[in-house]
Amino acid sequence: MKRLSISRLACAVVAAVAVLATAACGGDSEPTADGPVDLSTVTLKVGDQKAISIEVLLKASGQLENLPYKIEFSTFTAGPPLIEAAGAGGIDLAQVGNTPVIFGAAAKADIEIVGALSATGKGDAILVGKNSQVRAVAELKGKKVAVTKGSSANANLLLQLQKAGLGLGDVEPVYLAPADGYAALTRGDVEAWAVWDPYTAIAENEVGAKVIATADQAANGYNFWVASSKAVGDAGKSAAIRDFFTRYAAATKWSSDNLDLWSTKYAELTSIPVDASRITWTRSIKQPIPLDDKVVASEQEIADAFTKAGAIPGKIEFADFVDTRFEQK
Repeated sequence: MKRLSISRLACAVVAAVAVLATAACGGDSEPTADGPVDLSTVTLKVGDQKAISIEVLLKASGQLENLPYKIEFSTFTAGPPLIEAAGAGGIDLAQVGNTPVIFGAAAKADIEIVGALSATGKGDAILVGKNSQVRAVAELKGKKVAVTKGSSANANLLLQLQKAGLGLGDVEPVYLAPADGYAALTRGDVEAWAVWDPYTAIAENEVGAKVIATADQAANGYNFWVASSKAVGDAGKSAAIRDFFTRYAAATKWSSDNLDLWSTKYAELTSIPVDASRITWTRSIKQPIPLDDKVVASEQEIADAFTKAGAIPGKIEFADFVDTRFEQK
């Protein structure tokens, strides 16, 4: 299979998911607190990330079959624009990392945090070039570091710097989308790049980038399901979201149980190297977990770190944006 550079991953994934059609099956209904809902009339708008490919996972695992409602997927480059789209009501549901939800809360986005997932955090890393002499985060002082603003990589960079006795003011953050960050690192325009899988795995695989720090050493590995407040307030969409979570959990279990098949399929559908795909899904499968007090407290710590660094306006209360009514029983 022809290997595509990371700068073409965005186009490759769009092309891949464009052929994955989803259709509704009529007549089924889902009970809610307000009575039965005719799901055949519901369209759930789900925001996807090119790097995560929720649609690809659901399709590969068979979880898009026999849907009682319709799903419309739209693809974004990273978590921050997903939060913006959900807040504006352009999408109903999205999965993002541990930081976009904090920036969304700080911006008072019209969103609800309705689910949580956990990963190892090992794929969320700070990378340097193959020939870089930098061996530790402390050695980044005074140097340029590429990162996507408001992403989980942003939190990883902040917390890793704090752990090394530094702050964001001690480096020169260069805020770039993932594909541009990869290009900046490979050209030598920046000394380091903070990013997440599969971009981490691709950079390691394609250009020999070296990891100097991973999020499991400083941050949590949480991801979150974010819904627009409008969708949460709609009985039909709420019922569809509950069903969607059940399907996603089943798809995640399938991917864990069939790692070789899943990583191969993911590589085919996203046109990234199989080796990078296998590395990604060995360390970055996201497992649904309860949206409990432990998760909320951990996120509050990250939010407070951004407040202290002056990276978000004022203090936020993460718990104010949490809605646990969609928890799987």
